[in-house]
Amino acid sequence: MNDYKKLFYDFEVFKEDWLVVLIDYDTRKKSVIINDVEKLRDVYEKATKANYIWVGYNSRNYDAVILKSILLGNNPYETNNKIIVQELKEHQILGEDKHKFPLLNFDVSNKLNSLKQLEGFMGSKIKESDIDFNINRKLTKEEIEETVEYCTHDVEQTIEVFENKKEEFDSQASLIEAFDLP
Repeated sequence: MNDYKKLFYDFEVFKEDWLVVLIDYDTRKKSVIINDVEKLRDVYEKATKANYIWVGYNSRNYDAVILKSILLGNNPYETNNKIIVQELKEHQILGEDKHKFPLLNFDVSNKLNSLKQLEGFMGSKIKESDIDFNINRKLTKEEIEETVEYCTHDVEQTIEVFENKKEEFDSQASLIEAFDLP
C-alpha cells in the first residue's frame, strides 16, 4: 500500500447544494467542488488511476455513499436523508450500483466518538457550522463560503486524527499486502 496516495475528503449536503473539500495528503493541495458532477467525476477518475485511497471521518457510512450517489446521477439530498433520517446503509440505498464506482476508502472514525469530540480531546478548536443543513433554498455566496470554511476545518481535523492513529492504517495496509487481499 506504500504506492498509494491519500486523498482526504468530506461532503456537505443541503437541499439545493452540495460540496466536497478534498486535500491531498502529500502535497496538502486543497480542492473544492461545488455542485459540479463532471468535475467530481473527473477527480474520481484521476484519483482512481493514480491509486489514491480516499480517507474521511465516518466516510464509510456517509461520504463514500454520497460520492457514489452523485456519480450515479442520484440526488445527494435524497441520499443524505436516506442515510441520516431513514438510517439506511449503502447497499440499501445504491443496491448493486454501489459496485459501479469502486472506491478505496479508509474511515478513520472509531465508532465511539464524533469528530467534534476528538477535536476537543486533541485540544483543537471545535468549529460548528452556522448554516442550517435543512435550509429550503439555494445557499447564498456567503453561506457557501462559510460551509467551505467549516468543511475544510473538518478535513484538516480528519488529517490530524489520522496522524494520531496512523499505525491502524499501516497495520491494515500490511495485512492487505501480506495476504494479497482486495
